[in-house]
Amino acid sequence: MTKQELNRDIKRFKKVFDSMEPLELSEAQAEFIRLYYADRKFEYMSKANVLFMLRINLRFVFVPLHHFGNKIKL
Repeated sequence: MTKQELNRDIKRFKKVFDSMEPLELSEAQAEFIRLYYADRKFEYMSKANVLFMLRINLRFVFVPLHHFGNKIKL
């Protein structure tokens, strides 16, 4: 997945997520996991997309908080 495809998919997920019903949480989890593991080091995600992923993870804890961003290079 290229940098552009990843950021595009995260933006699409954000639009869909804002209109989701709580019953569709398993679909949201599957998409979140797919996008998160596409770039675990956060090298290619834009700042806005990293903050969105963090916000969603803090709300639903799809990835344990002590593992989120574990591979990031500063």
